[in-house]
Amino acid sequence: MKLQKINKSRLTLVHNPYYISYSSNVLKAIYLAIHKGLLTKFGIDSKLIEDYKCQKGLIPIWVLEAACILNKTDIKIPIEFQNVWYCLHNSKLIRKQPTGRIFNTKVNFTPCYIKWDEKLKSLLDESMEKLSMSKKEFSSFCGYKPRRIRYYQKKIPITIILKMCQILDLNVWTLLEGYEMIGQTSKIGGIRINDNKKCVDLMKLLIWLRTEGHIELGSTHIEINQKYNDRSLFSLKNLFIKKFSLSENSFYLGLGKRGEKRLIISSSSLRQLLCLKYNFPLGYKSCSLKRLDFSNCSQNDYEQIFPSFIETEGSLSYNYTRNKKKKLPKFEFIVKDKSIALDCIQILIKMGYNPLHYYNQNLFKVGLYNSKEVIDLINRTKEHFFDTKKLIRLKEVCTSGIGL
Repeated sequence: MKLQKINKSRLTLVHNPYYISYSSNVLKAIYLAIHKGLLTKFGIDSKLIEDYKCQKGLIPIWVLEAACILNKTDIKIPIEFQNVWYCLHNSKLIRKQPTGRIFNTKVNFTPCYIKWDEKLKSLLDESMEKLSMSKKEFSSFCGYKPRRIRYYQKKIPITIILKMCQILDLNVWTLLEGYEMIGQTSKIGGIRINDNKKCVDLMKLLIWLRTEGHIELGSTHIEINQKYNDRSLFSLKNLFIKKFSLSENSFYLGLGKRGEKRLIISSSSLRQLLCLKYNFPLGYKSCSLKRLDFSNCSQNDYEQIFPSFIETEGSLSYNYTRNKKKKLPKFEFIVKDKSIALDCIQILIKMGYNPLHYYNQNLFKVGLYNSKEVIDLINRTKEHFFDTKKLIRLKEVCTSGIGL
């Protein structure tokens, strides 16, 4: 199956390894999009859809993403057919490893709730009036199980807010700034939605999540792993609490099967916010991430952000001089996802350096091999590291510490 070039850039899941088992919800989303030219616009073979309909085959997750993109152009299509993860709720995703091992996981993505007020209620009235729908019709339209909106209730599903903003052409995250977002059954793991301003703390968290973290498909867990860097996990925990007003009860620090340290965050609200606002995919994330936006960041911001690249998939090592009398420092950053590598390159260039980059065997490598640049980079960023183990080690192995 080949995608037309004009549409390929719009899909973030085109290289994602997941396939979808038969789901009536997914099939409905696809058929709604077929009426909007899904097959021709994305070069999809109709036989693939027919086989899926007859439960004779699986379908790549990017086909559903393409369908949802087209469905978003019509405000009269329910929100569950416009968002990949809401549409996949209770569906099974299948991923096959190169070793032959198969993962078959059911997706859990139940809508979270927003604690609402008179302002949101007024906007809801306006959106229902625009579509000429009653409360019962509108709640059903938004996939709200009780099939009825009750204004005396203190919370409302975020799917209703998302649809309301789509109808009224409002930025949902600007509207919800400062509102509390909670899970369906528990306040533990609830968050306060932050503003839309880019900040250093947020960028640090997103880089750590994109490199060392993942979001579970079937549970409310978000996890970040480290082999030796305990201090970083504690620092990250504090940043999450500061940025999203999470409670201490939402966190668990434990050990993995291979001895790695694990920071587990149990929060359906944060999990949903990361997916909806920051385009973070559930499950396997490599080759499915979007670039981060570093526009308007200052040099001081870059200096605070960059240690996150070094402390995650970065390495500080050394090269010998030609006569092998000296060991001079080098920096390398190796990842599977191109967007993360490009983010690293962008910041290095903005800081005035000349990084080299390579692509080999499905890995992207970013390197800084000029020892003077590496020393300058470390001196500019060293006070912003969560843990200085890598810096101490580099100083020990390089000749005379070379000014570090």
